[in-house]
Amino acid sequence: MAGVLIELGVRLVAWYVGLLVRCWRGVSRWMTPRWRTDPHVERLQAWRSWLGYASVVVAVGLSGEESTRLIDKMLTGAVVGFLLKAAVAVVVVLVALVVVSLRSHRTQRRGRLRPVVRPLSLLVAVIAVPLLVQHGMDWAEQRPAGSAVAERLAPVAVGGGVVLYFAWPFLVVAAVAVVVRGVRHLFCAGDVHPLLPSVLAFAVALASGAENVHQAVQPAVSVERTLSLLALGGSLTVLGLTAYEHQRLRRLGWRWSDLRIPLHELPAAHPVHRLARRSV
Repeated sequence: MAGVLIELGVRLVAWYVGLLVRCWRGVSRWMTPRWRTDPHVERLQAWRSWLGYASVVVAVGLSGEESTRLIDKMLTGAVVGFLLKAAVAVVVVLVALVVVSLRSHRTQRRGRLRPVVRPLSLLVAVIAVPLLVQHGMDWAEQRPAGSAVAERLAPVAVGGGVVLYFAWPFLVVAAVAVVVRGVRHLFCAGDVHPLLPSVLAFAVALASGAENVHQAVQPAVSVERTLSLLALGGSLTVLGLTAYEHQRLRRLGWRWSDLRIPLHELPAAHPVHRLARRSV
């Protein structure tokens, strides 16, 4: 009997983990752009990532007795910095969408704005809605017991609490996937216009690197200065990569002025037609 229960428990855990993995894969697939960026740029970005990991290992190895403190600060800074980059990316993407919607021709507007509806909708669904539900539950609990508002919202609060109790592992997995893939692909901005990710990444790199300049120029050697130098070096590398990506894509035929041209009037050799054929 005990063996049967253990086997049943193992299968139940495996099934539950499998659901979480499928949740991660599904959300990651929805957050991935339809069109790949330039392969040369992808290769340089991969090299930049490995160079960043190597610089972290070297910095920790040379920090001596400060290595434990450096690792703790780097882990905290990585999480906080990633969330800040996600917040900056969302704001910049929204501003870019407004600009593109105002400047694009009506025959192109729908096709360029539709790809980002799913990533931004997922962002709202897995992050904003649970926070609002939790805030509403807390607000309802603070109402007087006999008030009409408390009586009306009590069933909603109980139902929302039950749903969140069973759904929170999937919400956490989905939220992590949305933030990670969203920052990596800038919420599918490349599907709106291939030149847009380079502009957005440039803005994100400026926002994340500007705060490290003050600490990096300090004469005193400390953990904070080491972290600032690493962050500043990473930001400068990203800025150089985004400039290279922008220029390379322009040489391949992408232009901002193409937004104002009707889709059927774009030349047959235009890159947008090659990408459309490739995505079929």
